[in-house]
Amino acid sequence: MTRKRNQQSIHAEEARLHKPSTQAILHRLTFRKSDFYRNARHVHAWLSAFAFLALTFFAGTGLLLNNPNWFATPSKNINIQVTIPSTVLTQAKTLENPAPLLLDTVRELTKSQTLAGAFKSSDLVDGEVDIRLEGAKGHTDITIPLDTGLADITITPESTLDTLKNLHKGKHVGSLWKWVIDISAIIILILSCAGYVLFFSLRKRKTISLWLTGLCFVTLISAFIWGVV
Repeated sequence: MTRKRNQQSIHAEEARLHKPSTQAILHRLTFRKSDFYRNARHVHAWLSAFAFLALTFFAGTGLLLNNPNWFATPSKNINIQVTIPSTVLTQAKTLENPAPLLLDTVRELTKSQTLAGAFKSSDLVDGEVDIRLEGAKGHTDITIPLDTGLADITITPESTLDTLKNLHKGKHVGSLWKWVIDISAIIILILSCAGYVLFFSLRKRKTISLWLTGLCFVTLISAFIWGVV
């Protein structure tokens, strides 16, 4: 019996020793600047690789977008004519919107020449169907008279630089690239905030950082007031 009580006492003592004290718990919950800055460094380091590529791309394309004459190249149109089969024309005349059927037929007839862009709009006026395709790499205009079926196709490809500009603006791009833009913007914002927080860990440079932030803010506001008309 005495031995059993001793074992219980030993277990109770061990539990007491392993149980964290209130002071230890409060110590863990206490906000420490060193931990905050260390986490900011980790976030900054993890996101730097992706943000570097995203920043380089959007900074470079933004520079080209702001100076369109630096590497301006005239676009060369590609003109093609194809004849729509009579069976397709007969079916198209019975449809309220024959554009999808005619577009699929044109794609089949022009396999050797890729049409630039995705479907944007179509019109049916006086027995003539106009189809517009738009994309970051260029656009295509298709005109098909339903009486003759002779389709006039004009493909206007964009240059590589113009394609990059369209990607920068998110113009005529799919949902996937829009996600890339949104994710890049969020990551760059987080990276910028984390990097700015790290300035406050450098006591000797804190004052200079605040002065530079204020100077940048005043410069941007001034440029907006007097530079935007």
